[in-house]
Amino acid sequence: MPLAVSAPARAFRPYRDVLAVPGVVVLELVGSLGRVPAFMAGIVCVLHVVQHLGLGYGPAGLVGAVATIGTAVSSPWRGWVVDRYGLRRALVPSIAAQAVCWSVAPFVPYAGLLVTAFVAGALGPPVFTVVRQSLAVVVPAERRRTAFSLDAVLVEFSYMVGPAAGTAVALAWSTTAAMLVVGATQCLAAVAMFVLDPPLRSQPHDEHPGRTAARHGVWTTALVLAMACAFSADLVLSATDLAVVAQLREEDAVRWTGLVLAVWAAGSVVGGLVHGVLPRPVPPWLLVICLGAATTPLVLLHGPLALAVGTFVAGLFCAPVISATVDLVAHGVHESVRGRAMGWHAAATTVGAALGSPLAGAISDRVGVGTPFLVVGLLGVVAGAATAVVAARTHVAPRS
Repeated sequence: MPLAVSAPARAFRPYRDVLAVPGVVVLELVGSLGRVPAFMAGIVCVLHVVQHLGLGYGPAGLVGAVATIGTAVSSPWRGWVVDRYGLRRALVPSIAAQAVCWSVAPFVPYAGLLVTAFVAGALGPPVFTVVRQSLAVVVPAERRRTAFSLDAVLVEFSYMVGPAAGTAVALAWSTTAAMLVVGATQCLAAVAMFVLDPPLRSQPHDEHPGRTAARHGVWTTALVLAMACAFSADLVLSATDLAVVAQLREEDAVRWTGLVLAVWAAGSVVGGLVHGVLPRPVPPWLLVICLGAATTPLVLLHGPLALAVGTFVAGLFCAPVISATVDLVAHGVHESVRGRAMGWHAAATTVGAALGSPLAGAISDRVGVGTPFLVVGLLGVVAGAATAVVAARTHVAPRS
């Protein structure tokens, strides 16, 4: 019995080692505090537009798209600000913008909501990128993959909690109250990150960051490949999310949507935990291929139970592919430009996620539900294979 208990303990010891690194636990707690309201915001805005403003789901989706555009456009620039001026200066506009935008958003007409959504997205606290950038500094290089896997798993938990919490607050009180909660939590997270001010470089802040950045360009082959993989993976994931909802609605099983998506997320958690303790890193392009290959067969599945099993298998590659791309960026660029690199990586994931849903929606409307699984799955396989070819020709490989 002791042997049976100690084997899993030994297997997951790398996570204990990562959590023992000074500052990691607090960093992830603050990061989770900022990620939950970020995932709350989307569903809260949808409910506000539909219930409070009395408009349809089309206008509601446009609000999310505008916020996404703001995030995608600003992410590289925000990374540059962090690299050049430090985290605290970069957070000041975020704190002010979140306080103003989310305080005003519940009380403005639809046109005003579009404006506030764009500004809030463009000046959102760079929690995702800052946490990963700091992990790349405080965690020893040989433990980074484990750290990034743990971070990806915690993102999954935030994804599960955020929309549910936003819906609960909106239904229990009002969408106005839910928006105010989102804004207050965003500001609280940004202030906490400001106070924490986690290290983003292994050396003291450069007095001449422009000269240092000039010596170390941000655009490396590793960054481009990581962005391609992140874009492809998030496109597949976003399309799968909508395709699951459409499939269950077509089969009159909408009540099982939450459970199926939760099982999908559980698969991602399991995959992320296993990926973080593997003896050798798995290239992100191979994980994109596996994600696409596991998504394609979902077109053949019918019923909530079968779909839950299928999405669990596909979910095994979700967190690993994201953490693998982050690890590739962390190792592939100099730390003086890592903020910009993480910003471009975030932009790639944001654009991929933004395009996946409308692509799946268009395919579902024109061809039929279930077909998006086949299309985006094949796209993932092709994109992963193409990236693998480029990686082989340029001799880019993940580091252990």
